[in-house]
Amino acid sequence: MLVSYKTILEKAFEGNYAVGAFNCLSLENVIGVIKAAEKLNSPVILQLAEVQFPYSPMELMAPMFLKAAHESKVPVAVHLDHGQSFETCAKAIKLGFNSVMFDGACLPYEENVRITSDVVRMAKAVGVDVEAELGKVGDTGDGGEGTGDASTADVFTDVEESASFIAETGIDALAIAIGNLHGNYIATPKLNIQRLKEIRERNNLPLVLHGGSGTSEEDFKACAHNGIAKVNVATAVQMAITKKIQEYLATATKPNYIDMKWKMMEASEEAAAYHIELFESVNKAF
Repeated sequence: MLVSYKTILEKAFEGNYAVGAFNCLSLENVIGVIKAAEKLNSPVILQLAEVQFPYSPMELMAPMFLKAAHESKVPVAVHLDHGQSFETCAKAIKLGFNSVMFDGACLPYEENVRITSDVVRMAKAVGVDVEAELGKVGDTGDGGEGTGDASTADVFTDVEESASFIAETGIDALAIAIGNLHGNYIATPKLNIQRLKEIRERNNLPLVLHGGSGTSEEDFKACAHNGIAKVNVATAVQMAITKKIQEYLATATKPNYIDMKWKMMEASEEAAAYHIELFESVNKAF
């Protein structure tokens, strides 16, 4: 069932668990993620980032996301990840996304506030929820969804600035920087859980962790128990599919496209199930 992003995150925030937000770039991704969510009775978020539009056009992915959400037996939100402009957010809303993220983290604070506030006013007029980002989440440079570089990973979200930003914009969820990186980690990062706790204590709002792939299980648990209500997962799914296809091609006597599609679905489901269990959202469907 299609359920509001805000409702899914608020229940996770109050229950001290996190919901997986999976960047789905194909039909196989969508089917796999929904199958995992239904088997584990977990809410889930299907999302697509603007940088992924060239190979997964939003106009084509949106109907697939929405159909899957409406027919799912568990709560599903359909989310625009890392929207880079007001116009992209508006387009996503017109296509039926029930939540959008405007990413102005690399902009000057005042400009981030201004554009985010404009997106919130537009979205709220039609019942759509909004996520924004404050602080700089770095990028490992592997061509994933990030737009920065690894050197920005130590620019943590400021506690007092987070409170001001939330008050000034009226957002429903805030993505924060606590040492997390987009992309495929070369080494497992150590997140600043103390900063996370300080941000949660200062703000009664669901928090979001971007760059989830590669984080240690210990840090994932600490995040889910201290205010992170949504964790983005993209690279881990892509890596699982790549590995599954490599294994298939190495052993199949007559490789074929249909079998590869099944392998992609299996890998997507397995990756999603692993993260759903890790984030402790099993049997949290409502």
